[in-house]
Formats: sequence, C-alpha cells, structure tokens
Amino acid sequence: MKKILLPVLGAIAAIGAAAGTAQAQPYGPPPGAYAHPAAFSIGQRIHWIQERISRGRAAGALDWREFRRVQGELNGVKREFNRDRFFNAGGLDGPTRANLEAKLNTINAQIHWIHEINEARPW
Repeated sequence: MKKILLPVLGAIAAIGAAAGTAQAQPYGPPPGAYAHPAAFSIGQRIHWIQERISRGRAAGALDWREFRRVQGELNGVKREFNRDRFFNAGGLDGPTRANLEAKLNTINAQIHWIHEINEARPW
C-alpha cells in the first residue's frame, strides 16, 4: 500500500505545482507585443498616445497649435479616466469605457504626422 501511495502523492504534487505555475503567468500580450484592442487598457492607450504626441512635437511634425490642441484633449481624457476610476472603485463600466475609447480614437485620428506610416496602431 505504501509503495503505491507514495508515487501517487508525488504525481499529485507535480500536477499541482504545474497548475500553480500556469496560473502565475501574466495576463495579456508579452511586453512590446501588439495585440487585439481588448488587450490594451485605457491607461495603456493614454500612455501610447502621450508618447506619440511627445515624439511628434520633438520631431517638429506637430506645430505648437496642433500640439496644444491634442495635448489639451488628451489631458481632458486623463482627468476623466482618473475621476471615473476613483468614483467607481478602480473599475469602469461599459458605457464609460466605450466613451473614453471613442475619445482616444478621435484624438489619435487627429494627430497628423509626416511619418504616419511608421506609427502603426497596436490595436
């Protein structure tokens, strides 16, 4: 009985350890990978558009008027996002998320760069 019980317990422990490691894997695409839009959070999209605006201004592709306009719109989305997360205990409901995503889509479409082809959207 002991000879059978010990290998069975070892096998159960090995399966449990493998299941634990599988659950510990991070959710979502690997860092730097582009994936389906649902894989990107609102915060990640805001960060990506902010970097895009900053690079465009540094390269001279955005004049100061266009920079101020799109930066002001993005700042408004940032404030709205932070306010909604605060009042909804960190989560966003469906309509609020859809509204923020639509605003981010509009801002992204308004950024006109000389090198637009090199700036493919990750979503």
